[in-house]
Amino acid sequence: MKNDSSSISSPTNDSLAGHLLVATPQMTDPRFKRAVIFICQHDTKAAMGLVINKPNNDLSFKKLAEHLNLDQSCVDSEDPVYTGGPVEPQRGYILHTDDQMLPETIPIANGICLSLHVDMVSEISRGLGPSFAKVMLGYAGWSAGQLELEMRENMWVHLPATADILFKTNINDLWNKSFARIGLNPATLSSTAGTA
Repeated sequence: MKNDSSSISSPTNDSLAGHLLVATPQMTDPRFKRAVIFICQHDTKAAMGLVINKPNNDLSFKKLAEHLNLDQSCVDSEDPVYTGGPVEPQRGYILHTDDQMLPETIPIANGICLSLHVDMVSEISRGLGPSFAKVMLGYAGWSAGQLELEMRENMWVHLPATADILFKTNINDLWNKSFARIGLNPATLSSTAGTA
């Protein structure tokens, strides 16, 4: 993605923002094998999304809160930080439900919001944040037309996202359950263009 991610805007009707992008077995990039990505922005200029099923093995939410000198009294030591994608891996993003928002929070779709400010991480660490949240570092980005090309090459399928899928589905089951929701078995997908 060429533009700064702080320019994310609300989705339009022809946008995939608010959808899950699910990697098919034809996905050749190892960084996105079996990835499920929540699309935050998609327009004619670029697309931007966050991988929601790849925890960062080197960083927990507790370690992040400690690094940021935040109150950790309400932090579960098992809560992961996710690898949101390969672009700007030092930059943080928070996907969360809309029951707690800050002035700069961006509503995306279906009660799912995006916050970019460390204040939301602080709210979560103090137990004052939204009911459900995923904190991640980095994002996945596509330049104009790139995502559309990858979809024509059957690297992705998509479906509307819900808070239940994002926050309540076990991440180990998320890839298979996403396919099941649209009635597809990934093992039967053809590599021929036009099937996804």
